[in-house]
Amino acid sequence: MLLIVGVLFVLLAIWVMILADGEGPLSYLAAALFIPAFWGFSGASRARGRYCEAYKSQVIPALVRSLQPDMDYQSEGHFNDDWFYRSGLYEQYYNIFESEDVLKGSIGETEFQIGEILVQCETTSYENGREQREIETIFDGLFAVAGFPRECRGSIFVVPDFAEKYFGMLGAKFQKVGSGLGQHLLRIDNPEFEKAFIVRATDPAEAITVLTPELQEQILTLRARFGRDLRLAFKPSQLFIAIP
Repeated sequence: MLLIVGVLFVLLAIWVMILADGEGPLSYLAAALFIPAFWGFSGASRARGRYCEAYKSQVIPALVRSLQPDMDYQSEGHFNDDWFYRSGLYEQYYNIFESEDVLKGSIGETEFQIGEILVQCETTSYENGREQREIETIFDGLFAVAGFPRECRGSIFVVPDFAEKYFGMLGAKFQKVGSGLGQHLLRIDNPEFEKAFIVRATDPAEAITVLTPELQEQILTLRARFGRDLRLAFKPSQLFIAIP
């Protein structure tokens, strides 16, 4: 699991980056997401030890409030698992949900909640009179939910395009068959975006309106920063982002 420790001072630099990239819900959320991601890949090992928990529980909350009063950091905070379920990004059954390093608040007019979450499914079986337990990890990473001001009455899913990448046109056909009840597979007039993601939506016309060329570029920027497993779901007034 990643740790949000010792790097919140980069938030000011990130805000400068936001102004350069252009304002918008994904730009603001990218800034907030960059905080834990930067820490996890650059300095987690330096903060481990006997001072880590005290640092997370005392220093980090104070830093967050000093940089942005509308934010609240809780090292052992609870992230509502209902948000994960409602996103529809992972459909597997799960019975274990853990969260930590929860960051809540708002940047501009965008309210958000980010947390490091672990989602697993534990199953028990018996063989030769012995109990055997297996745990499958469904998700382990950063998960965020934020307000989305654009009108969206249906559901739009933007997920990695693994099938077509590895199986070509045959993979694309399987994607179309497996698009889900009430969902339509969209073709996006952006070669780079089309190569990176598949888009499924309950209302194709609405999805095209929501996924503007500018928003597509913001999503590609997020992918470049956080990896190819990035997933997004647009629901009425809400945006969900998963970064394994």
